[in-house]
Amino acid sequence: MSKEEVLRIGEEVIVCLYNGVEHEGLDLLRFRKFTSKVMTSSKFVEVHTLPPTSNAAQFHILRAFYQMKVWIGEDVNLNVKDWGWLIDGNMYLPVRSSLPPAPEELLKTIYCRCKCNCDTKRCNCRKHGLECSVACTECRGTTCCNGCTPIYDSESDD
Repeated sequence: MSKEEVLRIGEEVIVCLYNGVEHEGLDLLRFRKFTSKVMTSSKFVEVHTLPPTSNAAQFHILRAFYQMKVWIGEDVNLNVKDWGWLIDGNMYLPVRSSLPPAPEELLKTIYCRCKCNCDTKRCNCRKHGLECSVACTECRGTTCCNGCTPIYDSESDD
């Protein structure tokens, strides 16, 4: 099965899991679910309740396929870096997305002032479903458990 087939079938499965329409695509489904929640809710929309973006789902699908191949013993000649993983030292890190989590203008408006580990819903970033960033006054997105994970850059992978 080719990587393109894996991605196509995987996206169809995720759309189905979120009660989407056949051939709708994750990005359109995500937008439709978001607008529905905005129109019916009196609070902000919690990002974790939405389907993933197609970009984030692609990496998840690739990791799941790779893991399945490992479990059944058919991982011959599969490069882990081609299947949604980064290697940092001796650790495998999941690639979450090759895109930023939100437009830069939005990321600049949401930040926290946490004095500790940003591990509760009191953290403004966590509350909005975002990782802490350099805009955060104390942790700067580097010294807390809600900090940024590496963003995949296919050009620097060579």
